[in-house]
Amino acid sequence: MLVSVAAGCHDFQTLGCSSCHIANLTIAIAPSLQGLYGSRVRLRNGKTVIASASYLLASILTPDADTVKGFQKGLMSSRIRPSDVSRAQARALVAYIRTLR
Repeated sequence: MLVSVAAGCHDFQTLGCSSCHIANLTIAIAPSLQGLYGSRVRLRNGKTVIASASYLLASILTPDADTVKGFQKGLMSSRIRPSDVSRAQARALVAYIRTLR
């Protein structure tokens, strides 16, 4: 199945992701997605992971499973319930995030 970057960009706007995941905020509400794909991510529990497609997909579908260091646990799931994002939308969001260099 071909995942559409355009659909991911659309979902990023309509689901409200863009209101918190903005690259140039003075006070960061959520981690920037600019250059995230493939980078090392430090989690609140002290682990470091690579922001692979599988990590990003899991983070979108179950946002409270792993929280990035420096950010509040539960913030994403308090604004959008995990059940509000379908697996297809999550895959499209990951495809879009991959393009943010």
